[in-house]
Amino acid sequence: MELPRGKVVWVRTGGMVLGRVLLGGRPIRPEIEKDRFRVLTVGRTETLEIHFRASLSALKGVVRERAGVLLPPWFPAPEGLASYDLHLTLPQGFRAVTAAEKIEARSRGRSRSYRFVLGHPVPAAPLIFGRYEYYYRKWGSRIVSLYLLSPDPDLARTYLDRALEVLAEYQRLLGPYPYRRLSMVEVPEEVGEAYPTMILLGSRVLRLPFIPEVSLPHEILHQWFGCGVFPAESNWTEGLVTYLADWHQAEKKGRGLAYRKNLQLAHESWCQGEDPFPLAQFQGRKDRCTQALGYGKGAYVFYMLVQRLGEEAFSGALKELAQTRVFQEVSWRDLAALFSKWAGEDLSGFFEEWVFRRGKPRLGITRNFLWEKEGRYHLGLTLYQEPPFYHLRVPVVVRGPDFAKTFYVELSGPKKVLTLELEHRPEEVLVDPEYRLWRKLAEYEIPPHLGLLWSAPGRVYLPREDWPLYQPLIHFFRHLGYQVFPREDQKFPLGPENLVLMGLKPSGLAFAIPEKTPAEGLYLRVIKNPARPRRVLVWLKTSRKEEVQTLAAKLEHYWRSDRLFVRDGRVVEAHLSEGRKGLHLDLQAEVTGLPVRDLLPFEEILRRVALYRVILVGEEHDRYEHHLTQLRLIQALVEQGHRVALGLEMFQRPFQKALDDFLAGRIDERTLLRRTEYFKRWRFDWKLYRPLLLYARKEGLPVVALNAPSELVKKVSRKGLSALSVEEKGGLPQMDLDQEAYRAFLWKIYQDHRESFRDFPRFENFYQAQVLWDETMAETAWRWLKERPDYQMVILCGKGHVAFGYGIPSRLRRRGLSSVVSLVLASRDRLRPGYADFVLYPEPVSPPFSARLGVWLEETAQGLKVVRVEKGTVAEKYGLKAGDYLLAADGEKLSTVSDLRLILTFKEQGDELTLLLRRGPQQKEIKVKF
Repeated sequence: MELPRGKVVWVRTGGMVLGRVLLGGRPIRPEIEKDRFRVLTVGRTETLEIHFRASLSALKGVVRERAGVLLPPWFPAPEGLASYDLHLTLPQGFRAVTAAEKIEARSRGRSRSYRFVLGHPVPAAPLIFGRYEYYYRKWGSRIVSLYLLSPDPDLARTYLDRALEVLAEYQRLLGPYPYRRLSMVEVPEEVGEAYPTMILLGSRVLRLPFIPEVSLPHEILHQWFGCGVFPAESNWTEGLVTYLADWHQAEKKGRGLAYRKNLQLAHESWCQGEDPFPLAQFQGRKDRCTQALGYGKGAYVFYMLVQRLGEEAFSGALKELAQTRVFQEVSWRDLAALFSKWAGEDLSGFFEEWVFRRGKPRLGITRNFLWEKEGRYHLGLTLYQEPPFYHLRVPVVVRGPDFAKTFYVELSGPKKVLTLELEHRPEEVLVDPEYRLWRKLAEYEIPPHLGLLWSAPGRVYLPREDWPLYQPLIHFFRHLGYQVFPREDQKFPLGPENLVLMGLKPSGLAFAIPEKTPAEGLYLRVIKNPARPRRVLVWLKTSRKEEVQTLAAKLEHYWRSDRLFVRDGRVVEAHLSEGRKGLHLDLQAEVTGLPVRDLLPFEEILRRVALYRVILVGEEHDRYEHHLTQLRLIQALVEQGHRVALGLEMFQRPFQKALDDFLAGRIDERTLLRRTEYFKRWRFDWKLYRPLLLYARKEGLPVVALNAPSELVKKVSRKGLSALSVEEKGGLPQMDLDQEAYRAFLWKIYQDHRESFRDFPRFENFYQAQVLWDETMAETAWRWLKERPDYQMVILCGKGHVAFGYGIPSRLRRRGLSSVVSLVLASRDRLRPGYADFVLYPEPVSPPFSARLGVWLEETAQGLKVVRVEKGTVAEKYGLKAGDYLLAADGEKLSTVSDLRLILTFKEQGDELTLLLRRGPQQKEIKVKF
């Protein structure tokens, strides 16, 4: 062994017993560490000579009468890449095969000597020997050969023809084949593996009819990637070869979509949809889960790279990889640099997300609105993903009876709001129906199939007398961790695990397994377990143990099937269910619901929201129970020791000083209401909010007036932002008017309540005023909290400012305040996805007594003119009439309606009010009792 100078070389010894070891002709005593030792050369190239012996039983491999396979290390081999010159002597009649470009053979008496030379650096290869039939073809200056353990010219012709076809195809794609030989070798071990210049195929596998068509291209392609360009640190070649070989074979047959979905289903079944480790740590297939990761997710990474780069740039990168890095080790980071070069952009973020961290995107979609205007349909959607976030280009397909339109959505954060304008009425939305992204599948995308039996252990039930009949399957399921129980009747506990019923057809679920059992053979049926998503119920029945043995041996192979029929020792029917394709959103009459057992008590909701920096509570202003719930939330936070501030929509920013004076005890309630012009600027009963303000004053909680001055909002709503003066514009917060989903949401409200918006003749002005309202409240809260990092704020506002996150929440987040949670207090609201983080339904509570006269008033220079008297009211009872002018109440002059409302606010039931009024030319005093 020639060792380069100045380098540490590790030598693997496996199950060998070392004799003399010489370095540069001098004996050394290597220290064996975990079946290997290291050698350091200094100054010059050294020769390492190792004498060893080993029994075949101690080595990896298998030896039969006609052939043997010794897997590396079958001799003391250096780790990493090396060039090899192997000399070997065998009895006459035996042939030997190993990795080589040059082979010399010479017979001498009863023996035959071989010399195998491979001048390129490669990993250690296996040694195969046996009584082989040799078939070959010349391919230009190269030789393609097949070694069979028994004569079979037809099989040889099939393999050689197919190999030449595949070699030519991949040479066109990637450039010259890297070696001068390719040997396909039948071995007694049931394998399918590639090594430099050679492919090993087990005797049974070799003769399966689909192997030349499906599996052989995969192993031949490994001569370029895996056996030509070698993986460093971890194995990326299986993913690339799966994509270029198996994936493309499925595409050619028109089965690309089914193949892609099966890769994803394999990961959902064998790995429960979770990576056991990042793709960057994959070394090789150890079980079905690692195969689903390394081959399946690995293939998807390259498929998504094609979508990112385009076919031409991707092919150029592959050719450069195959031609310039041949006989070298290449890592995932080397691939990232190469593909970045061909993409013309830095793809390190792509590889970090998909290769170096675990997991996959979890996507969802919700409807915000759907309405029609002037023959065109406006559809609002929210596409979202759960953390950790990926940078995605998500296909979203909108379908109707006679059309389908695809939109590609760039999604890199938690959500993207979409507003689509369509010519025809849409009926459904599909997200990624062609599986262009590696992602978490929704439950309805996963059809019932046998593979889910491996996702989690469960229970097996069968009659005790049938145990001998089903013994092979009982052993099979016990090996998977299932518990086996005898059952004498057709009743069984339907639990949240996988269930296997042998011989017993469940009486309560007979409707779900309606097929009649064939008189002969074994019949198996898989249905979804109604008690748990992603779990299955499997029912099977037979009368012959031979069929059970056949099924036990082949069950894993038929993992994608939901129905099997076995007869005479073979599977004669295997049915596959597809499941729905893509995430689905129905735009027809939407039906939503939730299991009652999932309803949360208030204490649990409080626990989940308590640590958010901002808690937004959307209210219906006139619902007393809503304000009591707000108070209860604030009290609980204070009791937990939080420093809590209240942000209130009902007070406007210019009146903050009056609020501060009230909280400090410098003014009373009456003065607060007068100085804040409460009844002029906020029409709702003060007594609904009074407990909140009194509690804040008692506990010393800051209260922040959030709202914009109503004069400003009204001016914008009537004339638009352009009508504001330079000074007014200078005081505006930063505003985002480009939220199309919010615009559409408000348009629907505007259309449905046109009568309420008579003062706002132009929708655009109404929209600008609403945004001004939201931005002012968000800006005020953000600035206050920025200056006081040790405070948490509870914002109380109308639910329209909270719903779907459009109003205040999105504008807080835009300013960098991301710790925001939304609660909507509801009464008749229809639950819709994305409406809020939590929706609460407080039990109705009658509001406190509020003194009302029951009159319609008009403010005039002569006093408050009574325009109308409502029937059955206090005003009618005590003789007030239309045309009266109210001049004073309890001795206080009445100039505005707010003056009267202020006085009435502090009247309780049974109190009297003295009114001075003018009726015609006369003044009159009336006492009114409530």
